[in-house]
Amino acid sequence: MPSISTILLSAFLALNLSLPVLAQGTQFITGPCNVDADCAAGCCGFNTGKCAGPVVALGRDGGCGRGNAVSNNNAAVALGFTGAFTPVSAAGGAAAPVAAPAAAPAVAAGTQFITGPCTSDADCAAGCCGFNTGKCAGPIIAQERDGGCGRGQATPNDNAAQKLRGAKRAARGWNL
Repeated sequence: MPSISTILLSAFLALNLSLPVLAQGTQFITGPCNVDADCAAGCCGFNTGKCAGPVVALGRDGGCGRGNAVSNNNAAVALGFTGAFTPVSAAGGAAAPVAAPAAAPAVAAGTQFITGPCTSDADCAAGCCGFNTGKCAGPIIAQERDGGCGRGQATPNDNAAQKLRGAKRAARGWNL
């Protein structure tokens, strides 16, 4: 039978090695962050250090990318954003403008902010209309809180969440 010190040491090591991994990418919008990877939506507001909706952050927070030398629009582009974006440098000045992506999707990006009413994913800036609630939601957190995205469709989807993850499908309710 293992001693109490062996059990405690094992528990201590297991928690110290697993908890930081579980916390990555789980912070909800308006929560504190240091880098984009901290946030469920993949966007840490460049100026505020708070998780933000990727498209909304472009206009309100200088973009995403807190902790980098220059802000970015990576999460917004992953969601289908095709507008122009001028990055901001950590020194406070504008960096060189980034051209819109060459291949624009047929549907214009939505404009509704998270918690705003929606009838389909296309209405929302984050690309996710909560399946059960009919409110725009962060694509990853919606998988647990709203039954997924896709209001107005026959079944929920995780399309926007897959885009943020680089098209890697996670098991529903786990590893989000």
